[in-house]
Amino acid sequence: MSRSEPSDTDVFKAARPPLPDVRKTGTFGMLLFLASLTMLFGATMIGYVVIRLQLLNPDRDPNPPLGEIAMPLLLWLSTFVILASSATLHYAGMSIAVERQRPFRRAMTITTVLGYAFLLIQIPALTMLAKSQASLSEVDSRLYALIIFMVIVHGLHVVGGLIPLTVITRKARRGAYDHEQFTPVTHMAMYWHFLDAVWLVMFGTMMFLR
Repeated sequence: MSRSEPSDTDVFKAARPPLPDVRKTGTFGMLLFLASLTMLFGATMIGYVVIRLQLLNPDRDPNPPLGEIAMPLLLWLSTFVILASSATLHYAGMSIAVERQRPFRRAMTITTVLGYAFLLIQIPALTMLAKSQASLSEVDSRLYALIIFMVIVHGLHVVGGLIPLTVITRKARRGAYDHEQFTPVTHMAMYWHFLDAVWLVMFGTMMFLR
C-alpha cells in the first residue's frame, strides 16, 4: 500500500525543517557569508544612526529635525511582500521535510513570484527615496551617500537571492528534492530570511530617524 501524503497538521507539527549540519562545508560557508553580510550592513546602519544624530545638534546649521526625511509609501507595501515571501518559503521547507511535494512546489512558486514582486516594488520605491533625499547632499553629503550606498547594496543582494531562488524553484517543480535531500532549500531560506531581517532593520531605522 502506498503511503498517503502528510496533511497540513503534519506540516505544522514539524514546526520547522531540520536544520542543516553546521559541520558540513556548504552550511558553514553560508553561515560565514551571512556573518560577513551582517558586519557590512551593521556598519552601514551604525554609520547612518551616528550621522543622523549628529545632524540633530542644535549648534549645527542646518540641523533638520526628526521627521523631515520623506519615506515613500511603496516601502510599506514592499515590506509586507517580503514578509509574506519569507512565510511561504518557510512553509515550503516544512512541507518538503514531511514529503508534501505539491504544497512544497506551490509554496516555492509563490515565494519566487513574491520575490520578484518585492524587487519590482523596491525599484521605484527606492528611486523615489533617493530622489527625495537629494536635498540631504546639501545638508550632509555623508548621509546622502550612505543612503545611496544602502539602496544599491540592498538591491544587489536581493537580485543575488532571486537567481538561486528561481533555480531552486525550477528544480523543485521537476521533483529534484525530497524529505531526505533538500539542503539547498534550507540554505536558500537562511539567506532569504536574512534579507528579510536586514530590510526590516534598515526600514525601521530610517523610519525612526528620518
